[in-house]
Amino acid sequence: MKKFSLLMTLICSALISPAALAGDKTYRCEVLSDAYIKSNGELDIVKDSPRIGQEFAVVKKTGEVIGDVMDSLGKPKLIAAGGKGNPYKVIWTKNSAGKDSAFVDYLSIEGFAKDGKYPFGFFSGVLLMTGVCQ
Repeated sequence: MKKFSLLMTLICSALISPAALAGDKTYRCEVLSDAYIKSNGELDIVKDSPRIGQEFAVVKKTGEVIGDVMDSLGKPKLIAAGGKGNPYKVIWTKNSAGKDSAFVDYLSIEGFAKDGKYPFGFFSGVLLMTGVCQ
C-alpha cells in the first residue's frame, strides 16, 4: 500500500502545472498607471508610458523582482509578508554618490483581493507606478 501511495503522489506531482505551484510563491503584477511628482508637488500621470501593460513578478519569500519594468533592484528587504490587515512590503536601499544620502525604493501589495487581483504601488524617487498583482 505504501508503494501505491508513493506512486500516486509522484504521478499527481508530475501532472500539476509548474505555473500553478509558482502562484503560491510569486506575485505576478501588471502596471496600470505610471506617474511622477512634478517640481511643484503635483502628480503628473504619463499617459503614453511604455511601462503601462508591462508585467513583472515578485518572489514572495525574498522580495526579489523579476522583469524589466523596474531598474535592476538588488538586495530587497522584506518588511512585511502581508495578509488581510497588512500589505506585503519590500524596500530597497542603495547608497548614492553624495555623503550621507541614499536611494530608497518601496513596493506595497495590498492584502485584499478584488476579483483575485491585489493592488500595488511602487515608489522610487519621484516615480510612482500602480497596478494589480495576482
